[in-house]
Amino acid sequence: MTTNELYTGWKTVPSPETRRMIRDASRQMGDLVRSTLGPWGIDKMIVRRMSDGELRGFVSNDGSAIMEEFEGETDHPVAQRFIRAVEDHEDDYGDGSTTMVLLASELLSTAMDLVDRGVHPTDVIEGFSIGGQRTIELWNETSIPLTDSAGEFDRTRLRAIVMTGMTNGRNGSWPLGEFADTVVDGVLRVSDPANGSVRLDHAKTIAVPGGSVADSTLVEGVVLPENVVTAERLLPATGAVLLVKGSLQSRSLAADVNVTVESATDAERTSDGLDESEKIAANIGLTDAVAVVATGDVDMAIAKELARHGVVLLRNVKNTDFEYIARATGATPRGPVRPDSRIDAVTLGNATVRFRDTGRDEDWVAFQPSAGVEAPAVTLVVRGGTRTAAEEAERRIRDGKNALRACIQTPAALPAGGAADVAAARAVRSLATRFDGREQLAAEEFADVLESIPKTLAANAGLNPLDALIELRVRHDAGHHRAAVSSDGTVVDDVTAEGGGLDPFQIRVSGLVRAIEFVNSLTRIDGVLLDEREPTVDRVLEEPTYEPGEKQDSD
Repeated sequence: MTTNELYTGWKTVPSPETRRMIRDASRQMGDLVRSTLGPWGIDKMIVRRMSDGELRGFVSNDGSAIMEEFEGETDHPVAQRFIRAVEDHEDDYGDGSTTMVLLASELLSTAMDLVDRGVHPTDVIEGFSIGGQRTIELWNETSIPLTDSAGEFDRTRLRAIVMTGMTNGRNGSWPLGEFADTVVDGVLRVSDPANGSVRLDHAKTIAVPGGSVADSTLVEGVVLPENVVTAERLLPATGAVLLVKGSLQSRSLAADVNVTVESATDAERTSDGLDESEKIAANIGLTDAVAVVATGDVDMAIAKELARHGVVLLRNVKNTDFEYIARATGATPRGPVRPDSRIDAVTLGNATVRFRDTGRDEDWVAFQPSAGVEAPAVTLVVRGGTRTAAEEAERRIRDGKNALRACIQTPAALPAGGAADVAAARAVRSLATRFDGREQLAAEEFADVLESIPKTLAANAGLNPLDALIELRVRHDAGHHRAAVSSDGTVVDDVTAEGGGLDPFQIRVSGLVRAIEFVNSLTRIDGVLLDEREPTVDRVLEEPTYEPGEKQDSD
């Protein structure tokens, strides 16, 4: 690192050192999650000392959970970029983050190596783009459809997608196979395949300690951590449900308001007009509703009057939960109720409202339809012997749900176990020979990076990575284009032969594109300017108000 004489206090990191810094950071980020990939991936234990001195830790093989644990804990610029990329991918798809990180890590390390060998960054980016485009073309050509000619989903393949998402196809340590069909049912219930829309927030999962994973169930309707304001004794109750978007407030006489009346009758009429609690509750009581759900606040006077009319109240309900309840009960939300408001019967929903034990400290309230009625909103109650086991099972089921969502949005899949990656590597190498010079070299290196996925899967399964890769290449050359590392840790000709081994097409393609874009943005960097000056009040006040690189107006 050298001092920049023009700007005193700034340090310049030379190009070779900058590339070494980027390469080392990318490899370290990849190593954080490498051993978690695939059905034979193992767990990581993350332990952190909290501000009160206590040690907090958790165990997981979820790549995104591991990466996000370092958010705010590192000031390394490359590590921060990796964490942001993982968060963006997780927000968009909720699955496939580990593969995306590994591809980005290997591609970035390779890009730095190529530049060190004299390949211009532009040629590296061009070669990687050629490889990425050919990979996506091949995956489009060889993708496995998830619908038949009539547009109906193949439930067997959807089940395979869920199993891969939840257990990576290995059901031994997590016996979620019996729950896979239930997850498919739940996600399809809240989906509209015609336009590819999926509302996973209408098929929520909750973890309940006690029992085993095999005891997990699908509950018709919704189960939410909401508090009943008054009259808990009325539950369970079955009947009409009124949804109010807003508050329920009675107009009452304020302390600083003067009212002049001329007779006792006027005084009584004025008092009644300014204290409407009983009338509002009575108006709602005429609907025979058993529950009122409001997004805003509700006067306690109204709550008590509602209880007297046999109505329970939930107030300050989050908008997302409010919409969830509306979908489950069939109610149409309306505005605030006044004493003279008309409440149309068609706006009311219907449900059985009851408390639901979830093994947690707070109350959970369920809105469930009548027996035999399939609600367009469901809750997946995930069981586990301990809270930790239940929460890990819930996380895995959420991965399966996210994988299904991607498949409904784009009804296609790719063979898992590295099959799609080996096939794409062959196609990229064949195309690379058509280019001259350094672009060809970068494209061939891109193919090698694709094969790092099956090599990692083989290593995690206890196989020799190089031997496994050679065997996969031989089988693909012989025409077995779905040859892969299977969930039992062996190399097979067709990973989908027994109805399993499928990855969502959309997630794999998006992860590849995101990894390439991430790497391209860093490959162009040839140096770092580091401000090591101590911050002072005077210097901060004298800092320019414009952004670096922004053109300034001259006088």
